[in-house]
Amino acid sequence: MNAKLLSNLGISEKAAEIYIAALASGTASVQELAKKTNIKRPTAYSYIEELLKEGLLEKAPLGKREYYRASNPRLLEARAEQTAAAIKKAIPELEMLHATMVGRPSISILEGEKGLRQVYKEMESANSLCFWSNLETVEKQFQDVFEKLANTINKKQIRTREIISNTPEAQKSSKKYAALAGRNYSAHIASVDGISNDSAIYGNIIALFRLHQNNLFVIRIEDASIAQTMKALFEMAWKGSDGFIN
Repeated sequence: MNAKLLSNLGISEKAAEIYIAALASGTASVQELAKKTNIKRPTAYSYIEELLKEGLLEKAPLGKREYYRASNPRLLEARAEQTAAAIKKAIPELEMLHATMVGRPSISILEGEKGLRQVYKEMESANSLCFWSNLETVEKQFQDVFEKLANTINKKQIRTREIISNTPEAQKSSKKYAALAGRNYSAHIASVDGISNDSAIYGNIIALFRLHQNNLFVIRIEDASIAQTMKALFEMAWKGSDGFIN
């Protein structure tokens, strides 16, 4: 029997060696246990005390001398089960601590039309908005959201900048948006192709939408440092693109 296996249950390795020796001996003195384990007798006493406290060893006096007897090994099984049960009970709290640890970004994936509308609704409380999108796709999929957010931008005077894909359809949608959002909205035309969805930065939040086909998703990331980096990239793209609506 490998004493290291028992040490996984929280018993020190030397104490485990004495327990195994006691199991094999039936009833034994300190001297006998020390000899079988090659542990010095004074040191063996401390490990025997450890085993007594754990309930894995019990005293068995014979006359004036003190002997020791190992407890039933099934106690180890019960001990392991109790430990597993305690860990299982603690897991929800530990997961909560892990989820809220300092520096961990809050990341969620919202599915379907309901999830997307929830994020667009959240944007109505933003102080400023930065988009890079194919605005024609947004208008086509969510015309009511398209109009409501634009009206809110106008009403609350939310500064909004948007880099749109370089297509006639996106430019047409941008003009419609500007008519609703008013002077708080400005747009540039992307200098590269490839923008086919909607993406936004507001506060410490980045929202990345998938608006194609029937599988609608939005990845919402909330983290100050990530948002700051994305804002810097947006600023570079903004400065490197041509103005469309100012």
